[in-house]
Amino acid sequence: MEFRCSLKQIPCPHCGLIGALVLNGRLYGYGERSFSRTLLRGRRIFCNNRKARNNGCGGSFCILAADVIKNFTISAASLWRFLDGVEEPSDRLVSFRELEVTHDESAAYRLYRRFTRRISFIRSMLGKICPRVDLPDTRTAAAQTIAHLKAVFQKASCPIAAFQRKFGVSFL
Repeated sequence: MEFRCSLKQIPCPHCGLIGALVLNGRLYGYGERSFSRTLLRGRRIFCNNRKARNNGCGGSFCILAADVIKNFTISAASLWRFLDGVEEPSDRLVSFRELEVTHDESAAYRLYRRFTRRISFIRSMLGKICPRVDLPDTRTAAAQTIAHLKAVFQKASCPIAAFQRKFGVSFL
């Protein structure tokens, strides 16, 4: 998490004051392979209101790591392998089983449905960097979005993590 060096230069999202943000703790959550072990998923930031000068609002917020998917225990790399393996809607379960995660098979359908609901947002964000990728009309919107992600983040090993790092928003 490279934001630590510039934390004092970032304005508070609540009050807009610059120079009052401090680290306030770590966010832990369960991993995708085991529910008995917790992993570092992000950091908690506090707008310091305990100073005589430059007093903040006291609000706090979270910053998640780029390889974390908000509200899911599956990592961004696993989500990318899952989405990249889905060519047809019938491939969802097969692609999810190849991940070898400790989740129920219904998670594959929830992840894919959540992805399809965010396609327009993802494509509009990607359109700011790279024009739309033209594919044959037989492809689905999901396949076109995955191809667009590959085109924009060609050098990244995980385009989903690169998307979250670049735009500062959750992929799902």
